[in-house]
Amino acid sequence: MKISTFIHVHGNKVWDAYNKEFIELSNENLAFINKYKNQKIPTNAEIPRELLSMGIVTTCQKEKELLIHLKEITRDHQFQSLYLICSTACNLDCDYCFYRSSASNSLKHRQMMSFEIAKKSLDDFKKIVEHNAKDESYWQQITFYGGEPLLNKEMLYLSIPYARELFGNDTNLVINTNAVLLDDTDIQLFKNNNVEVQISLDGDQHIHDLHRKTYDGKPTYNIVINNIKRLLNNGVKVLPMITATDDNINCFSERVHSIVNELKIDDYAVNVLITNSFATSEEYTEKLASEMLKAYQDFGNIATDYAFVELYNKLIGLDKSISKNSCGSSRKITVFPDGRIFACQALEKVKENAMGSLDSGYLSNPNWDCWRNRSRFENPKCLNCESVISCGGGCATGSYNLNSSIYDIDKNNCEYTKKLFKKIHHI
Repeated sequence: MKISTFIHVHGNKVWDAYNKEFIELSNENLAFINKYKNQKIPTNAEIPRELLSMGIVTTCQKEKELLIHLKEITRDHQFQSLYLICSTACNLDCDYCFYRSSASNSLKHRQMMSFEIAKKSLDDFKKIVEHNAKDESYWQQITFYGGEPLLNKEMLYLSIPYARELFGNDTNLVINTNAVLLDDTDIQLFKNNNVEVQISLDGDQHIHDLHRKTYDGKPTYNIVINNIKRLLNNGVKVLPMITATDDNINCFSERVHSIVNELKIDDYAVNVLITNSFATSEEYTEKLASEMLKAYQDFGNIATDYAFVELYNKLIGLDKSISKNSCGSSRKITVFPDGRIFACQALEKVKENAMGSLDSGYLSNPNWDCWRNRSRFENPKCLNCESVISCGGGCATGSYNLNSSIYDIDKNNCEYTKKLFKKIHHI
């Protein structure tokens, strides 16, 4: 017998991570848990009945079966996302770009995807998702990605209308861009085809221009903010993507609020820096947790980061569901300009990430299982965390950057989530 892995003691408070709730226990029961929390309970020990009935004390076999079950229900079984790497070139030289990693090779080769490669990818994806199981929460998405996709407008102007016609309105079309090269014709393309435009915007002018410059050092903030307004004025959906760094983390909630007020938007997304992709201070995750919580409490009814709200509701116990894996690389197909297939766009040099090419039967590549088997329910560091049911396990690239393995933790996301949990529950 043993104390459940999901039981955590904080002073006189007991947190049940599986059910996401605090439990009131007698001093005797609390003392029993503290005594045997990290060891096997002796066969001659008198186990309190209440702890047995509540599942706080369990058998090793029962817990093993539960963890197998949790891994299975959070494992991705089908593809729902297609990433088209329109270009491996970029017009900016952002110093925190994850493509700078030694595990990536993309920015060294300025390749452009042809419409023929894009069309083949879209046609394949159409056949794949037709057989998907589709429950109430089902979604599917096609993302036009880079590098900078607007460097390859010839392909975009053929591929986006083709994708919309092929998939109708049951598939999200997204383009991830720095928006520097945007023109009126692009805006009309996105409007006509109901494309969500995700644009990096890191705060006020000074903060944004610290990291997001052209190769010759020119700032981009004024161009980007004006182009966002042009898109919004034309009825195009825009999602500002705000990367949190040590440079903008102080008063981060106020910076987010200023973006929301200036653009009059109702949602945004905050990106935690991928572990080891860019230097962070010891206080980075602590400050980010505080600022994200402050932003939600101060103006969450005006504009929200929906991923944060989902995480918040789970950490507080309002949402009892078990989070799927937050790294989407086991449910997405990433196609590079030359037709090579990967799970993750950031780990081009990692052997387990290579799935072949469009003409090689890539769907049956055994490397997919390397990604589908990535589970926080097999990682001791994750299992010892109060947030294991709520957290999706972080980014595989951050994990790989940390220890050359996609099965490690994503340190930045891990610490951020832990600190957010403690701040929410005041522990």
